[in-house]
Amino acid sequence: MGKTELAVSEVGFGLWTLASGRWGSFTDERAVDLLRKAYDAGINYYDVAPTDGDGRGEHLLGQAFRDRRELVIISSKVGRAAGRADFTPASIRASLEKTLDRLASSYVDVLQLHYPDAATVANAAVWEALKDLKTEGKIRYYGIALGPGPGGLEEGRAAMRKYDLGSIQTYYNILEEEPGRKFFPVALEIAQGMVIRAPHAGGVLESDPNAVQFPADGDLQVKDSAWVDRSRKQANNLGWIYEGKGMTLSQAAIKFILSEETVASVIPNIYREEHLSEYSAVSDFESFTQVELGEIAEQFRRGFGV
Repeated sequence: MGKTELAVSEVGFGLWTLASGRWGSFTDERAVDLLRKAYDAGINYYDVAPTDGDGRGEHLLGQAFRDRRELVIISSKVGRAAGRADFTPASIRASLEKTLDRLASSYVDVLQLHYPDAATVANAAVWEALKDLKTEGKIRYYGIALGPGPGGLEEGRAAMRKYDLGSIQTYYNILEEEPGRKFFPVALEIAQGMVIRAPHAGGVLESDPNAVQFPADGDLQVKDSAWVDRSRKQANNLGWIYEGKGMTLSQAAIKFILSEETVASVIPNIYREEHLSEYSAVSDFESFTQVELGEIAEQFRRGFGV
């Protein structure tokens, strides 16, 4: 992952699908089974937040990997709970302690500020608190998760240039390349590892045409039905991207993002066992060429024909 020593799988697993109840109901047994099968499929990176099921996502990770903690990379978040933001140093520390307890772990690999605003990014006390936690060995690296939806450009670029971040997680996909793509030149300049969520644009780019019916997290809630209708039409015009390559639409959407050299991992919505084999196979396909990426960029500017 960028300049860190964290070797993450190209496809990660976000716990929001298992813990939130928005992608169906998962018993603890079923959820833990899916997490372990993900590891067996080659996925070693898991992203979670205390807000995922009010801590349930972290509990599930603890159940799944407490006996193999050193084999997986876990990123969690601080700064949001009960529908409000609190990035005070005391809150950051208290939140992390609860996270460690739920994970049954003495450390988190990456602790991310959860949707920080500009004032939070500019607050030196926030970064000092994170540095202290790293010195204490409770976190290995710290970073930021921007959002909800495609936002946080200035906050992200300011933090990237000023602080030694382990990762930046942001929103980006083939249908919504702005403003996410503006992070990549800065990331390349400073050897920053990027983590990308929402590669399937809330389900629109999944191979299953009904996937968007699953209520998504806050990223999709900031959209409206007109956006979904237009995006579905655009997705129907993307066959030329993956036909002849042996990929599905879902796989091509992930491969497009992984073709950007600064991206360390992509976090799709995983809520079915068949997703594991489909998504983990993406690494076996060749990346899009610069010519192909140029054509995709041109079609993006044209709205993919819609």
